Amino acid sequence: MNSHDVTITGYLVVLAAGVTLQLLSRRPGSRIPPFGAVITWAMGSRTLRVAILVGWAWLGLHFFAR
Repeated sequence: MNSHDVTITGYLVVLAAGVTLQLLSRRPGSRIPPFGAVITWAMGSRTLRVAILVGWAWLGLHFFAR
């Protein structure tokens, strides 16, 4: 297993955790907020909007920079 495989596995683990949290947030009475509510909350702060923009740029650079 090379470093590329480890990186892809790490991204898949993060993706699976996100999907799991989203599914858990949809249960009745869950204290976990849905992803949309978290993004809506984050967009209320200029600092978090910039952080999200930088995160998207970093992700795009690493996935589409070939």
